[in-house]
Amino acid sequence: MTTAIPIHAQYFQFSQYNFTNQRVNPAWIGTNKFMSALLISRSQSTGGDFSINSNQLSLQRPLLNRSTGRAWSGIGLTFLDDRSGGVFRTEEITVSYAVNIRLSRYRILSLGFKGLYQSRRISLDGYFTGSQYVPDRGFDGSLPSGESMNELTNSFSTFSTGLYWQQVDRQDQVEAYWGLSLFDINKPNDAFLTKQNQLASTLVFAGGFRAYQQAELSVFPEVLYSMNGAGQLMNVGAKWQYNLKRKPREQAHIDLLITYVIGRSGIVGAQLHQGNFSVGLSYDFPLFVNNPSNLGALEVGIEIRKLTKTSTAKRKTKKTKRKKSKKPARPVAYKRTSVPKKQIPKANLDSLASITPVKSVTIQDTTATPIELVKMDTSNVKLNAEAGRVSHEPMIVEKITLHFQFEFNSVDLDDKTEEFLSQLSETLTEDPELKVKITGHTDNIGSEKFNQRLSQKRAEAVLSELVKKGIASDRISAEGKGLSNPITTNETEEGRSKNRRVEILLYYER
Repeated sequence: MTTAIPIHAQYFQFSQYNFTNQRVNPAWIGTNKFMSALLISRSQSTGGDFSINSNQLSLQRPLLNRSTGRAWSGIGLTFLDDRSGGVFRTEEITVSYAVNIRLSRYRILSLGFKGLYQSRRISLDGYFTGSQYVPDRGFDGSLPSGESMNELTNSFSTFSTGLYWQQVDRQDQVEAYWGLSLFDINKPNDAFLTKQNQLASTLVFAGGFRAYQQAELSVFPEVLYSMNGAGQLMNVGAKWQYNLKRKPREQAHIDLLITYVIGRSGIVGAQLHQGNFSVGLSYDFPLFVNNPSNLGALEVGIEIRKLTKTSTAKRKTKKTKRKKSKKPARPVAYKRTSVPKKQIPKANLDSLASITPVKSVTIQDTTATPIELVKMDTSNVKLNAEAGRVSHEPMIVEKITLHFQFEFNSVDLDDKTEEFLSQLSETLTEDPELKVKITGHTDNIGSEKFNQRLSQKRAEAVLSELVKKGIASDRISAEGKGLSNPITTNETEEGRSKNRRVEILLYYER
């Protein structure tokens, strides 16, 4: 005799749900420029030597806007195999699609949809019936069991949707996010045999924000909430993140995960994110209450990712590599007999090709080498360079002045500036004798005291960025000059924009 029993299962989440973002919210996949493959494996022990083993493979790829190079949508696939005690087995495949709206430079809102096909079955492999018993010999698995397993299978399809908001910093690292999703909207029949039982829809909320940051350490509180007909679950915890030295826009950090599943268990884990690779390990354990459904669970997650580029960007990359293959010598120490040619680090800017030479001038010392002034016309960075032997100024053998443009009342460096400072730091790393003097300037809006403080902060913002990139602080000095040294009129917005700047002087001490 067979009895039909409806199964009301809680929509479960993996503990390291950053490796299973499509399971949390289908809109999550449309928010970055990386295509990735993610694999996670979970083994959970329960009472009576019963275990649950779950494995999921996720694939996702962004679709980029050809003109801007930004992700405007994304597609994803997942494959899940879940086995409970070797008897109950669930297999599913999902397809997700998300499209996003860019609310501002650093904020994005994404809408996602997901279709799922799931198959469930009860397998008696490894179990025997009376029909397979042979007197004086025992059970013979080669004999028919006398049971029909055809009725112990079920399959169905569901539809889900989600909304996801995200804010990133200048390095494309997440500062805050929240997402709301609704799974199994169509509520299919998930019962075995003939009895009807609707699968309950599940509401999922996920959110987090960077609450604290000091030097390389940051703390990121997070919450994950799920609710359906079987009840509700809430994960509350924090991610403690330590940033490693990295290139611009590259992930390089170690995360410590500490989470409490209210009324159930605790979770501890660690993850390493480095370049195009991530790996994570976590462990669930009963906390405060006896939880026979979870006596302990081990999870291992792996992600491999690659930055997606448009065809235009790929051509630019190839062109840049060809240029770099003819790399000139880096700056060397000053010599009295000759003045070696200095190579100024080049920012990776779209308008790099617009370099225009300007007429040559000479300094007061008639024995010094003539100086050629080079002007780089870019949207965010202006570069003037003076090179030559200065016989009457032995403390300075090379001078480079850089002008970074700032928004009004802002100390934030833009993306191109940070990319330039990355290449400048490479030059400073290769030549440890080279030192840096940073001077901040403002326009004339506001009081003199206010502008003095603002200019100092702008200089310190550049200093801090160079220190983050590994340059010793004792090689760098920073000062603010407020509104005292404008390079053009403050009567127009264009002029004020040019006066909001930081100048960098590179020099040797003899």
